[in-house]
Amino acid sequence: MPSRREILPWWARAADAGTIALLLLALFVVIDGGFVLSPAGIRISIRSEWRVLLWAGILLLTRHVFVRDLPLHRRVISRVGGVASRIDAAARAAGPLPDDTSFSSQDAPDRRTRKKRVLVYALWGVGVVLFFAVLTAAMTYPQVRRMADAVSVNEGDPLFSAWRLAWVAHQLPRDPLNLFNANIFHPEPGTLAFSDAMIVPALMAAPLLWLGVPQLVAYNLVFLSGFALSGAAMFLLVRSLTRSSGAALLAGFIFAFLPYRYMHYSHLELQMAQWMPLCLWAFHRTVRHARIRDGLLTGLFLALQCLSSWYYGIFLCTFMVPVGAALLIGEGAPRAKASIRALAAGGLLAALLVVPMAVPYFAARENVGERPEHEVRFYSATPRNYLAAHTQNVLFGRLTSHLGGQERELFMGFVVPLIALVGLWPPLSAARIAYALGLLLAFDVSLGFNGMLYPWLHDYVLPYRGLRVPARMAMVVGLALAILAGYGAARLLRMVRGRQASAAVFLFLAIVISAEYGSVPMLKTVWASPPPIYDALPAQSSSVLLELPLLQPDISLEPIYMYFSTFHWNALVNGYSGFSPPSYQRLRERMEHFPDEVSIAELRRRGVTHVVVHGALYGQGEYEHVVARLDRCQQLQHVTDVRWRGRQTRLYRLLYDGAVAPRTEAALQFVVGSATTSSRELRR
Repeated sequence: MPSRREILPWWARAADAGTIALLLLALFVVIDGGFVLSPAGIRISIRSEWRVLLWAGILLLTRHVFVRDLPLHRRVISRVGGVASRIDAAARAAGPLPDDTSFSSQDAPDRRTRKKRVLVYALWGVGVVLFFAVLTAAMTYPQVRRMADAVSVNEGDPLFSAWRLAWVAHQLPRDPLNLFNANIFHPEPGTLAFSDAMIVPALMAAPLLWLGVPQLVAYNLVFLSGFALSGAAMFLLVRSLTRSSGAALLAGFIFAFLPYRYMHYSHLELQMAQWMPLCLWAFHRTVRHARIRDGLLTGLFLALQCLSSWYYGIFLCTFMVPVGAALLIGEGAPRAKASIRALAAGGLLAALLVVPMAVPYFAARENVGERPEHEVRFYSATPRNYLAAHTQNVLFGRLTSHLGGQERELFMGFVVPLIALVGLWPPLSAARIAYALGLLLAFDVSLGFNGMLYPWLHDYVLPYRGLRVPARMAMVVGLALAILAGYGAARLLRMVRGRQASAAVFLFLAIVISAEYGSVPMLKTVWASPPPIYDALPAQSSSVLLELPLLQPDISLEPIYMYFSTFHWNALVNGYSGFSPPSYQRLRERMEHFPDEVSIAELRRRGVTHVVVHGALYGQGEYEHVVARLDRCQQLQHVTDVRWRGRQTRLYRLLYDGAVAPRTEAALQFVVGSATTSSRELRR
């Protein structure tokens, strides 16, 4: 029975709830900038977080002046401690997952018990994923409100990713053998392989797109899933290593919301890191039990990571070399030998899944070549870049962003490395030594040509020749830091006695990490539907389009045209990707004086049937000058024009002696001509 001191008056409980609500409101104002309401004609404006904090302070002070018992901070800590205790109790009650090697024949659980344990852990896993999904909605706010019409302010790459997801969903049920022959840079073959195809994220988005979910909604759902699933996967890994749910939650939060992720808020594939912790989790199980099924699981997760992001797949393989070696050495020779057999089976599975998808990239390499060394040097990090936070970081963005550079704002926080150092304080286990070695390797590789190992990798490891940005290895640095911080948090939580003290330490760490990791995504509104000009294209025949304007750099407009193509799926001679084929540069050169004889001949050689001119994408007066020249060209026939974004968009048909040329014949002529041109250039 509770004592009188534990029973608060109703108004004191209401004051506590109101204080918490005002603090959350202040956080909302900080993130979203406030709001204006007009209920019943009364205007209510809340634009200042300091005013809301003042109200909260007055309410809190008034409550504690009249009722000093059970202050608010103790109530919160007590509730958090109670929740943590119930989580740990549930985990202990569930016991380990069914494990054939953990039981003798006499004490092995029956099938019903095993099914119950699996069900408990499945429900627990769903709960963890939902928890991180809610955190993702809060940490990326207001993205959750703009799922159908907004992406990162640098909209080129998000629209490019939306096109990649939509292309895979479009092509798989129609012609999967030509999956990599995408509809850009027509008639170049294998154009999907000019960048990361993101096969696994595309397969995640495909059911949504097949059900009619708009492209931007599907893109944003897959994009945000990278945050939530990364946190849940890290929770699983650190929970299995430390047996501490609090430490696992902190590690999951760190990995899910690294400031690095906000620097790459426009890159879908660089959020798809959830398979790395799962691969490590399966690797630990393989080393511990030497079972073939755990080795196969390790290989499966490695393959999923490669097929989600080639960068992270290559980096994970590199990271696994010192980590795996240290873990195997720590287990001793007999267990290591048995584990290697299981890991070999996993490696074979990974190869069977990855190699067929890698073949188009080797073919594309013959066309587009390798990354020039000067680009790789530009994107090689320096140690001081790890002090640079992206401008979207609330606390440190404006203060430290000048210490970085393009794709080199690699801030990992100040508190997280300190917690990781606590985890590395002796005595050390083999696992902590392994992740310390992995952290050092990942940091050095992120330095690219400024480090020690990367020049050797670039010269002797073929996949590294196709990578442009060594600094992206910072995600693996964050992976290692999150794991070591999990060890450190577990040690700190065990150092204090009592449930409330442990909850207070957890809350303190969570608040401090949240404060230095807090970022506000900058969003831009994009079109949920294309210009209506595409409705005038022939419905029964496949057209080949040239979209104008054709500007440099191509990231400014080409992803927009590619996104529009997801609504009609005609071929484009335009395109944007990680690489651009030499033929695209030739097109740009020969289009300089369009529509002259050289440019018209080039378009005919490529099988172009229609030209779309977007007035809304031209500068003032420039559009009128362009269409005046096109109207005078006898090889172009004006089809129609429509209004879009307050400007005119015009469609022309390219004539071939009065008729439209067959697409396949023109494409064949182009391929033969390109091959001849390439041979001449090579001989030069």
